Amino acid sequence: MKKILVAGAGHGGLSAAAILAKNGFDVTVIERETKETIGHDWHDAMDIPAFRFADIPVPDEADFHRGLNMCYYNPKKTARINMDGGPGVSASDCITIDRKFLIRYLISHCEASGVKFLFGTKILSAICEGTRVCGVKTESSDGEKDFFADMIIDAAGMNSPVRRTLPEEFSIERDFAEEETFEIFRAYYENTEKYITSPDYSVFFYNCGKPGLDWVITKEDYIDVLIGKFGSLSEEEIEASLKDIRENYPGIGLTPVRGGTTAKIPLAKTLSRLVADSYALIGDSASMTVPLNGSGIDLSLQAGKLLATVITASAKNGFRKEDLWQYQYKYFTLFGNSLIAIAVLRRFLSAVTADDIDFFLEKGILSDREIGMAGGDFSAVNAKYVIEKLIAAAPEIKLLPSLAKSIKTLPLLPVVQKTMPAVWDEKKVRKWTELYREL
Repeated sequence: MKKILVAGAGHGGLSAAAILAKNGFDVTVIERETKETIGHDWHDAMDIPAFRFADIPVPDEADFHRGLNMCYYNPKKTARINMDGGPGVSASDCITIDRKFLIRYLISHCEASGVKFLFGTKILSAICEGTRVCGVKTESSDGEKDFFADMIIDAAGMNSPVRRTLPEEFSIERDFAEEETFEIFRAYYENTEKYITSPDYSVFFYNCGKPGLDWVITKEDYIDVLIGKFGSLSEEEIEASLKDIRENYPGIGLTPVRGGTTAKIPLAKTLSRLVADSYALIGDSASMTVPLNGSGIDLSLQAGKLLATVITASAKNGFRKEDLWQYQYKYFTLFGNSLIAIAVLRRFLSAVTADDIDFFLEKGILSDREIGMAGGDFSAVNAKYVIEKLIAAAPEIKLLPSLAKSIKTLPLLPVVQKTMPAVWDEKKVRKWTELYREL
């Protein structure tokens, strides 16, 4: 029986683990958190079809809330865009779900499928033999220990110690640039005045001048606050946003009743190499997120199904990168190619100012269509579309330097999307990787 190690209990890794265990593999997940502490202490949005795609039973209706009724504001709060049912999805498919519940639900699904877990075990680095990743070094209360397997799935997050310790010759990016990350503060406060807005979900671009977004969700019992910035978020910026929110939302409590912590999310386009011999990246480890908002649960769950299918088919050949490449090709064909153009837009937006964002929304350059992309509606996203949007920003003269930088690489976009090799060819893969990294 072939042994599979999943490094980290990320959503994508768990999605793949359950399918592989059902297919007869010996699957073990190694996770640094305990079973009691795992999971972010807040709710997030996702789509029901992602469960079905990944062969995961949809949770009971009592375990999530359907639909999102949202509105978006410019920094001056002079322009508003309504998005009934959530960005890019129908109200019936879009849900909000408790992240702690979700991760425990996925763990239970895996355990029922035959997956084993080692909690409270910190992964230190990859173990490699020649061109293969054959195991991981770990540390727990029992001391340091090496674990070996026939195949390693890296679901250990944005700062994965597996990915970051791979040899350079694997040609897999080790780190994310600071400007390609998104740091958030998330907290739930008591709603002492039972103050409810309509819609109850408000998003504020570049609030208090910082590049990023804040949101406020009002419920009868609590007010959910997210404060986010491209790059690193300072305590002073958190306090400034909280002060602004308190001035506009009466009855918000002073002390978080849940959350009150920060987290970092990758906003880079998906990494250029997702596979090596006996190794595959998934989820935040691979930057499988929507580059405008960091949403990645749906992408990760679906990638898990793709990966498990390819691993099952490649077992007879020893999990060679030549076979595992099909996982990367299928992921990019379904999701990754469309996200490239959004990454270009995000890079442009992260370089502008609050005044520029006011201009975009007041002039309709950013509309419900672009916000729909952030939520997962990537239809008709191509170089021509991005150029039209960026050119529309040109009248605001101070935008031109960042505009020119964004447009410079756009001619490569359709080339990259069309020339990714469908089957592994060392020379073609290397050439495609070089082009992709230029974007």
